Amino acid sequence: MKPPLATKLLAELPDDARVVAGRFPFPSWSPSCTLGQGLEQVWAYDMKEVRREAQGSVQESQV
Repeated sequence: MKPPLATKLLAELPDDARVVAGRFPFPSWSPSCTLGQGLEQVWAYDMKEVRREAQGSVQESQV
């Protein structure tokens, strides 16, 4: 379920948005920060950083 949601968020959220996920992280995104442990862990993702990493991985795969 996360990959379609991740695609939607990347397409629709502005660069200054922050996504906070509980229980399960977005597997292909690197979090800006995390808090807690186990079932009480949350992950925060800054969309500007997520996009920067995604663009970098696309450019690397094209080389």
